[in-house]
Amino acid sequence: MVRDLGAGASMTELVSGARADGRDVVVVTAGATVGQSLDWFAESLDLPEWFGRNLDALADCLHDFAEEEAQEGTEGRVLVWDRVALFKVVDPEGYDGIRSVLLEVEDEHPSLAVVVVDR
Repeated sequence: MVRDLGAGASMTELVSGARADGRDVVVVTAGATVGQSLDWFAESLDLPEWFGRNLDALADCLHDFAEEEAQEGTEGRVLVWDRVALFKVVDPEGYDGIRSVLLEVEDEHPSLAVVVVDR
């Protein structure tokens, strides 16, 4: 289940806590639109050139990401989707679409934890 945090969440505490638990952490910043958000996912996760910048392609890439080995010595991964507040207002359907993809991928991959930070 995706964990939701509010505007007061400390990224430093979130990241350091996950790393202290032995998890690899990747932070993706949301854009103001679906296109910008998909671009940030592509850049932050170093997605392949074939990434089609649509929700189906995001799902495929996130499944691959979740199946990859986390850094040696870690106990899985935490994907933090940060700064979603503006995106939720500007494009609520786009936000819901990406969030649905994140829920699906997390449900199918127990070694992946997803955190959404609403600020």
